[in-house]
Amino acid sequence: MKLKKVLTGSALSLALLVSAAPAFASSPGNTNIDSTQTKISTQATKDSFTMDYLHRWDIPNTTVKNGVTYYLKKVEIIEGFYRATFEGWIN
Repeated sequence: MKLKKVLTGSALSLALLVSAAPAFASSPGNTNIDSTQTKISTQATKDSFTMDYLHRWDIPNTTVKNGVTYYLKKVEIIEGFYRATFEGWIN
């Protein structure tokens, strides 16, 4: 009995989905496209750098360098120092 209900419900859901598909595929009524308003943006590039610190509490979560905000991504202990790796996106 449960299997019959599950199969019936699945079939009805699929039928509703298939019947609604043309509504999602139709183009909007307002198709006025002006090619002079095309906006092109440059893709941002990822940049990273590392800095060494003596104590863990000295490492900031974010830092600003040349107008770009860099976020702390990882900290490693190397030769008694904390090496912090920062990553940011340059436009």
